[in-house]
Amino acid sequence: MEQHVGVLALLSDEERAILHEYDELTLDFTSLSKDGLVVVAPQCVVIGYGELCDEFLAMCINDEHTPKLELLHLLPQDFVSLKGHLGAFELTFKNANGRVESLSTAQVVSFSPLQNLRAFKGVHLPSNYSSAREMLDSILSLCGDYEYTRNIIFDPTHCQFQSRRPFADGSSVCHACADICPTLGISSDKTLSILELSAIDCIACGRCVSVCPTGSVQREGDGLEAFSYKSRLYKGYIPLIVSKQAFNTDEFAQDFKALRAQNALFLPFVMPVPDMLNSTYLLTLLQESGAPIALYTPLGEHTHKDIESINGIYHRIFGKKAIYTYADSIICAGDIAPIAQTHYIYTPTSAETSKDIFSERMRFWVKQEDYGKVGINGFGILGINAQKCTLCLSCVEACNTQALISNQTRFELLYKPSLCTDCGYCVASCAENVLSIESSSLNLAQESFEYTQIAQDEPFRCVECDKIFATRRSIEKIKQILAPAFGKNPLKLKTLECCADCKVKVMFEEARS
Repeated sequence: MEQHVGVLALLSDEERAILHEYDELTLDFTSLSKDGLVVVAPQCVVIGYGELCDEFLAMCINDEHTPKLELLHLLPQDFVSLKGHLGAFELTFKNANGRVESLSTAQVVSFSPLQNLRAFKGVHLPSNYSSAREMLDSILSLCGDYEYTRNIIFDPTHCQFQSRRPFADGSSVCHACADICPTLGISSDKTLSILELSAIDCIACGRCVSVCPTGSVQREGDGLEAFSYKSRLYKGYIPLIVSKQAFNTDEFAQDFKALRAQNALFLPFVMPVPDMLNSTYLLTLLQESGAPIALYTPLGEHTHKDIESINGIYHRIFGKKAIYTYADSIICAGDIAPIAQTHYIYTPTSAETSKDIFSERMRFWVKQEDYGKVGINGFGILGINAQKCTLCLSCVEACNTQALISNQTRFELLYKPSLCTDCGYCVASCAENVLSIESSSLNLAQESFEYTQIAQDEPFRCVECDKIFATRRSIEKIKQILAPAFGKNPLKLKTLECCADCKVKVMFEEARS
């Protein structure tokens, strides 16, 4: 980290060592393969017609000072779609016979508004330039070796969108990361139900990390495990969150000096992109430091509800404010201090979701107390009509955070509310329509952080071999549906109460009779 001399002069050797160790941890958790390179060939597809398009094509061809571009002209009505990234686009179009074909190109220019043309890097619109020459220069500047950095890591294991069927109305379970991305660093293919990441188009703003409900999207070198170790360095200090850009300014040096004059425990917590923070990251920093935190760099609007929720929880449990703005911290600097009972050391594993981490950390604060219900984004309280649940376990299959699990030896459905993402997938998957969900809610009570039984049924034994193979309610449901079709045939009716092996035997008996 390029550190500002004015700030460093205010720090002790121990404090400077903390900032240095913070940087070392970033390197330790950063992949050696994060940097990439793509070769952008001097080729471009120009879509459009009319005077402006013709003039641009003529300039590209006739300007003797311009390196030669391999150009292809396409009419807007023939364009179908564009996928890929700078240097490796795949463009599909209709040929003269109306058949769809595809071609590879490095860049694209469009003089016509096209619904299916997305704003990838390497896609140029004349409206973004003051002149045709400026646009051409931009195209040429991207040709050759283009270096980029992979800032975002995606693990689809617990993603609420990846490979999950849409709801009945066609909407997706979750695509918050794609919705908040200001570029095409992350986009969603709703036809295939997959997320597409483009490191070339990513501007490393961190917002996708903040809104991901399970931690499936994390920042390179700043994941939840790395963040825990970094936060631990600040034990006994009050972390002052500041962006790396702001840290290296005279203004911050002056403001930090004023803050330290009132409270010497403030220490810069320098982040490349503070906008990646959410409730789990904030909770981690509060617990590992054992102190409230202050925000020198204001966070985006997408974080405001998380900050409000954590402040509400902190005040309800400890009677204090957890997260201060810089303006508030100046006013209250003398009153802000570490709180011993908030301190908790917990090291997550790479296999844990952000829900697992939040659940364990919040469990430590709540203990055996009951602090009531709080509003918090990304959590839900599941309701169930237990008497009508047949334990078909569709909800368990639908839940990929293990908020719902089954105990098959005791024929019971177990629920851990603190792992629920409020996605509603279990409700939509329930064949009996016995589930409901109270959105954006969490009870700050012990039972929210451990598995409790929400439904149970009696085992049903095969009438032939006495083997347990189903639950009583599930068999009753099947009999209710199929019995009218079987009429008064006793052997067919009997098969409904048989295990798979005995069912075949009974069916053969019927065939022989």
